[in-house]
Amino acid sequence: MIKKVVVFTIAFVVLFGVLFFLQNLVINKSSQILRFNVYDTNMFYAVSSLIICIHFEIFSHIKSLQPQLGFIYLPTLFIKGILFFVVFKSSIFNQETLTIHERLHLLIPLLLFLILEVFFITQILKENQLD
Repeated sequence: MIKKVVVFTIAFVVLFGVLFFLQNLVINKSSQILRFNVYDTNMFYAVSSLIICIHFEIFSHIKSLQPQLGFIYLPTLFIKGILFFVVFKSSIFNQETLTIHERLHLLIPLLLFLILEVFFITQILKENQLD
């Protein structure tokens, strides 16, 4: 279990680093100015996805929770969305409109971290089916 947690952590840190570097490159090359902090939003995505993956790894070792793991995952997306709204209400959601540039800098990291999260969750669910 510890090995998997380390793999999860390394994967999310690498994705965070590459994504943040590429976003800064695009931001510096373009004339657009973002009205929110890209580092904070990416950190939120990375940490929340990592926490979900670690919890699922822990839950997968509890026999009584194994049959419900798939159902337990469903509300995590809504909880993550609500937490994102609460944390970034003043910096993102108080803006009247977001530019396409700003929307992409929110959406692309969300999708990439979500893809990595779903990959790890499916691996955990597959291992549970084999047991």
